Amino acid sequence: MQVMLITSRTTRRFIVPKGWTMKGKSGCEAASAEAFEEAGVSGRMIEEPVGYYRYWKRLSKRFVLVDVTVYLLSVEDEHANWNEDDARQRTWLPPPAAATLIDEPQLASLVDSLAIPQEH
Repeated sequence: MQVMLITSRTTRRFIVPKGWTMKGKSGCEAASAEAFEEAGVSGRMIEEPVGYYRYWKRLSKRFVLVDVTVYLLSVEDEHANWNEDDARQRTWLPPPAAATLIDEPQLASLVDSLAIPQEH
């Protein structure tokens, strides 16, 4: 398994694609739309959340505490051009390596937990 991280538009920190809820869409559907818009990937969403985390989002004049539901996407297409390709970079890493690049502790822990133990 590989984890795709993208850079945030303002701070350039590594994050996962995420967004706000969307009227008329389930959380899973909204996550799929955000993955395409922010990271240029599409595929099959796993409908059950893999976990949750909380972080402080920087708005223009204040910070707000945001609860995030995390869904997994089995990527089938990685597009060369997408809505935010000029504002973001993306990278693919194994979960433990990806976790070391994430500043939000709860998200880093969640990503690290995705590592599949190697069988000997």
